[in-house]
Amino acid sequence: MERLRTKVALTSSETAELLSVHPSTVKRWCNDGLLAFDTTEGGHRRIQLDEAVAFSKRRGIRTVLTPFAPYEPHAWGALSAAQQEGSFRPLHTLVLSWALRGDSRRVEQLYTALGRSGEIGFSTFCDEAIRGLMERVGQAWVDGRLRVGDEHVITQVMIDVLLRLRQERLDEAYDPYANGTARVAVVGTLEGNQHHLGSLCIRLLLERLGWRVHYLGPDVPADDFGLIQKGRAADLMCISLGPAHSVGDVARTVTLLGSMYDRSRPYRLVFGGAPTGSPLEGYLDGPFESVDILDSCAELADKIDAARPESAEAQ
Repeated sequence: MERLRTKVALTSSETAELLSVHPSTVKRWCNDGLLAFDTTEGGHRRIQLDEAVAFSKRRGIRTVLTPFAPYEPHAWGALSAAQQEGSFRPLHTLVLSWALRGDSRRVEQLYTALGRSGEIGFSTFCDEAIRGLMERVGQAWVDGRLRVGDEHVITQVMIDVLLRLRQERLDEAYDPYANGTARVAVVGTLEGNQHHLGSLCIRLLLERLGWRVHYLGPDVPADDFGLIQKGRAADLMCISLGPAHSVGDVARTVTLLGSMYDRSRPYRLVFGGAPTGSPLEGYLDGPFESVDILDSCAELADKIDAARPESAEAQ
């Protein structure tokens, strides 16, 4: 496991962002001797992160790092790498180290902080931060460093993070159903797939793109998807596959939904995941507007970009 940085030097702007003040305020504090700093050869101020954290505590300023004491440098490094460099490995490494110690509360707080920041798109948050973590968790289980129960705990933490982020948007008077002309989607996981973390990401993504989503959750029979689509006149159906699902499962689902298809209520069908097996020619044929198998939130966002309301942004 790679080492995490413990010594971090911040610019005046980074310090101002951490302390939620204007950069000129940081410069004034430095000039008044209230905030210790070093100077680069080029004459630029550098404030050590531990000094900025200590200053925030003296002043009673709550920062994004407050919940992570005494691991503020680790949290800052992980968040900065993700937000500024697009590198999520430090984030995953830190989370795994906390998970191995049973510190799921800090994991939840760290991911919530990243999801709130708005520095990365929501698709990236789901694909790189969450899915990337779960891939590392799966490998840790294979290596014998995590138990199945540990994997379940981390999965539930990610679900809690997503639901918290959704609730916070609702609390801010964001209403995903306010637009009466919004397109309608049905989202859930195919029967046999008890894990709905991926489909939950799709639910939140679509809502952020302005869709009205009927969320069915895990382990849904294929014919129930068809019945809900008919009853809600949905324009899009997203079905999340599990690791055990094969191309045969997809073909059978396509055939069943095709037999239920009402041409007066057309919709697009999207499967999420990577089914096992070798697909036969024509196994995705059907009466639908389109049938796709996509492996990421980013692919789905690109696929439905033409249907995005002009006022909605996925962030």
